Amino acid sequence: MIRELLPLLRSRASRLLGQDADDAVQTACLKLLRSSDSWLSHPNPAAYAVRAVTTAAYDLAERRAKDTPVDELPDHAHPGDPMAQREARWEVGRLLSAVPRKQAAAIFLVDVQDYTIDGAAAVLGVHRGTVSRARAHGLRAMRGLVGLAEAS
Repeated sequence: MIRELLPLLRSRASRLLGQDADDAVQTACLKLLRSSDSWLSHPNPAAYAVRAVTTAAYDLAERRAKDTPVDELPDHAHPGDPMAQREARWEVGRLLSAVPRKQAAAIFLVDVQDYTIDGAAAVLGVHRGTVSRARAHGLRAMRGLVGLAEAS
């Protein structure tokens, strides 16, 4: 169902965002997959999907409007510091690229995107135990990369 709607969703998102339309479409598709029961039981699933991509586009535009460029890097990072948050995202990306894809997907969905183990299992199409094990193995490998001791 999503595959047939992709051209419509991309068109709507590109009218709202221009070049960044794919990010909004991806976010909307993930939301639709998470709430597939509500979406598919809706009287007009296409309208539901268009609303989801519109909301994702507005949220993305709002987040990007809040991002402000900085002239100089601060000496010390502060918790609400946009540069520290960006560096943290880069570090997360680096660590995720260092573990196998299945482990990285489990960690990304659960720890970055705030899915439950069951929700991540539904998105990945595997059993919840598979996601739990992959996440545990991936986190252990990532801790080893940054030199943290294994928590017992």
